[in-house]
Amino acid sequence: MKIITITNIKGGTGKSTSAVHLSLALGRRGKTLSVDMDQQGDLTEFFFPDESPESFDQANAYTVLKAETTLMESVRSSHGIDILPSVEDLSELTFQIAKDFSLIQRLKRVLRASHYDFIIIDTPGSISPETISSYIAADIILVPIIPAKWAIRRVNQVLKKVLQAKEFEGTNISKVLILPMSWGKSQKQIELLETIRSIPGLEILEPIPFSTSIKDRTESNVLLQEGKPAWIAFDSLAEVLLK
Repeated sequence: MKIITITNIKGGTGKSTSAVHLSLALGRRGKTLSVDMDQQGDLTEFFFPDESPESFDQANAYTVLKAETTLMESVRSSHGIDILPSVEDLSELTFQIAKDFSLIQRLKRVLRASHYDFIIIDTPGSISPETISSYIAADIILVPIIPAKWAIRRVNQVLKKVLQAKEFEGTNISKVLILPMSWGKSQKQIELLETIRSIPGLEILEPIPFSTSIKDRTESNVLLQEGKPAWIAFDSLAEVLLK
């Protein structure tokens, strides 16, 4: 089993996009679960565009964390992979953990007890109990970044929180990988990437090239076209993560 948490402490960096297409690529290689820990539910929306939010109220990521439902009772299947959907009630996790701090590690316990080959966790664009819980559960932290002036600061913030997550007993984080998203070849972007490469403890993956098809198809809940550059980029990413 390999658990990959996708994170950045800012929205609009391609977290959910990466989670969607990486999940699909890994699903071609083994039994895959995609967990939506972001109350905005973009990943859930992609896989179930015709479902109303209310249809997930009885069994979802939040009910699993509260032990009201089991993981297997709560997942749904789409495009050959399983999805643990998000609901807005995930925002209540802050208050639940204040009452029972052991809940912060429940996601890890539930996922480790499952029988998936690969698990992808999509997280909010902020530091929250959902985010920290997802770090604690992970083997690998994958950080999508876009070429922006705040990128380095956000990477450093993630690293700080990863170090804090490692203090929990049984945490298995082995590496932090940086995934440049929508990266072009301008001199400014090349220099920014080189600066990020100089940060200790990071591994920089091959950039996902700028592509309007990734954005347009994801927003329209449409799969990437097999064999096209965007599809190949995520398929290659899956191969790298298998190593």
